[in-house]
Amino acid sequence: MKRKEIRQAITAIIDKPDYRPHRFHEFADEIGLTKKKEVKALGEVVDALVEENILIKSYDKKFKHPAPAKTVIGKLQGNTRGFGFVIPEDELLTQDIFIPQRNLGGAFDSDRVKVEVYEESDGQRPEGKIVEILERGRENVVGTFHKSKNFGFVVPDNDKVNKDIFVGENNFDNAKNGDKVVVKIEKWSQGEKNPEGKIIEVLGNPETPGVDVLSVFKEYQAPTEFPDEVLVQADAIPDEITEEDMKGRLDLRDLTVFTIDGDKSKDFDDAISIEQISKDVFRLGVHIADVSHYVKEGTPLDTEALKRATSVYTVNKVVPMLPFNLSNNLCSLRPDEDKLTISCIMDVNRKGEVLDFKIQRSVIHSDCRMTYSTVNEFLNGEDTERTAYLKPFEKDLRMMEELAKILNKERRKKRGSIDFDYDESVVEVDENGKPVDVHLVSRGFSERLIEEFMLLANETVAEYGEKSGLPFVYRNHPAPDIEKLDQFRDYLKRFGFKLGKKGKEPTNKDFQKLMKDIENSPNKDNITLLALRTMQQAVYEAENKGHYALGAKDYTHFTSPIRRYPDLIVHRQIGLLADHGKEMAEDQKKNLKNKLSEQAKHSSEMERVAVNIERDVKKMKMAEYMADHVGEEFNGKISGVTGFGFFVELPNLIEGLVRMVNLNDDYYIYDENLHRLVGKNFGKVYELGQPVKVKVTGADKMARQIDFEVVPEDDGLTEVEEATVVEA
Repeated sequence: MKRKEIRQAITAIIDKPDYRPHRFHEFADEIGLTKKKEVKALGEVVDALVEENILIKSYDKKFKHPAPAKTVIGKLQGNTRGFGFVIPEDELLTQDIFIPQRNLGGAFDSDRVKVEVYEESDGQRPEGKIVEILERGRENVVGTFHKSKNFGFVVPDNDKVNKDIFVGENNFDNAKNGDKVVVKIEKWSQGEKNPEGKIIEVLGNPETPGVDVLSVFKEYQAPTEFPDEVLVQADAIPDEITEEDMKGRLDLRDLTVFTIDGDKSKDFDDAISIEQISKDVFRLGVHIADVSHYVKEGTPLDTEALKRATSVYTVNKVVPMLPFNLSNNLCSLRPDEDKLTISCIMDVNRKGEVLDFKIQRSVIHSDCRMTYSTVNEFLNGEDTERTAYLKPFEKDLRMMEELAKILNKERRKKRGSIDFDYDESVVEVDENGKPVDVHLVSRGFSERLIEEFMLLANETVAEYGEKSGLPFVYRNHPAPDIEKLDQFRDYLKRFGFKLGKKGKEPTNKDFQKLMKDIENSPNKDNITLLALRTMQQAVYEAENKGHYALGAKDYTHFTSPIRRYPDLIVHRQIGLLADHGKEMAEDQKKNLKNKLSEQAKHSSEMERVAVNIERDVKKMKMAEYMADHVGEEFNGKISGVTGFGFFVELPNLIEGLVRMVNLNDDYYIYDENLHRLVGKNFGKVYELGQPVKVKVTGADKMARQIDFEVVPEDDGLTEVEEATVVEA
């Protein structure tokens, strides 16, 4: 039987009203195909019907009709292996849609697309086909220029953009072979063709100091320089505070106020004060730089601040949200200077309850610029030359220490606030940006003290905003992802732990209890890591939905307006309430809420961009650091398991990949639910959290990638004994 006849026979079968899904061999049996050549042709016909979406293959290997296609709009997230996922815009659709490479339809990473979604198979991620590109997510791509005689091409740094960009000889822009460049795409790819573009900016040789980090900022299209009109406006603001500036402000210049920040910090936007007004009541003041006084809505300064939405802090470069004259001068609460602030002053009892509060424009005069390291030493009883300057503030610091412990124990822990205790690492670089060391940093009590006070102020301001009835911006954190939770609970059973009651969604208190239960477990680190992965991202919204991880009914960001635009919005809303009270017409409320919703959404997006930049630069510098250690061996632990290998984390948190293809001692099968690889023939297991010794086999700075291979375990045999075993 010929292929055309086979197709006609199958079409007749599947067009029957009572057609039931067939397996492949059932098609062959029903048509009566027995010859090898005919069975091969049947396979080709069935594959073609699947490709044309006339049939789909379900998880149980049966071929059935696709359900009526539904369309979804979302953003494409590319993958290094050619396929992609579309993240739906509709918040009710919680699952991403898998897009095979053949169904990308010329779309690139970050494009806004329309997807035709096929019927979902049980237990499988929905699959779809991109039918329309609604909006390109990027027009510029950063990469390395490779020059030929009459043409060139740019290899993208972002491996999610999986096609090189062709560049004609008239569009080189004087780029040299190997230069980092920005290429503007002028003709998008169709089918197998590469996109075409022209070089619009030459960043320079990747080995030139600063070019590597600059290329990451350019990749995310994040601004690194301020427009001239913004700098002119910022520099024109007078340094002196006038009587007009002071009108209506609470004068707190006689109050003992100070800042506590990192050793290298230069922008101080929060200061604190404390008094004990009775045996059981503390008066805590959190005083935040009043950026809203200087950055007026609709001005060039404001437009640029909203565009950036956040400052970006990388290993060796800070790109601030506001120009230097504001971030490090006018709005920085430097010691021995009068500064305009907004103060949240709270009376707190020994149960951690806020009995009363006031939020008001104010003016302060900071008495001291303290650092976390010296305050930690001082609170630990170290009386040294380094800590001598803190002696006059001993009473205040001890009072703050007492209150911070009360807030943590009586307020946060009792309501189920989750404390994911994990280490962080720091990459130290020299004056040329070359990494010279990577080491862990631990948080001392002074960092926790500031955290407790800022959390309390943020909650108090959020409650104030909620009760006002006016539109406000909140920092919301949704409940964990249900699908990830189910997998996590299955994983916990293996070690004898549980998360909440069976059949019920776990609460934040259940997570808190789990963190306590695993405290002394050898599996603490990997369980904490997976618990973190169940959590969804916190976002800014103009509607109060609460903060799951903190166990807070009301939460916002109020304490960092120098570096976060949402905090600036909150300050403006506080000013609005102070100047006009709670009265506002309904149409005005609606318009204001719509505006705040857009600003909050943009701020959330830019926050993710900043996180990605900071992460990518750190990975880049770690890879550069490890390039000097190729061939060396290190002890680590498995920090992630995938279908293509496993990641190993070293004690300083540098992470590298052991590829499946390099595991030559067996054929390994990926167990997704238990996060492990299992050898098919000999049963060897590589699983999350397992200690492993690795050798560095490669490190690519620009790809931000480190390669490891497993060092075979020492079996205790001498060289002679090993030879005997081999001969035997």
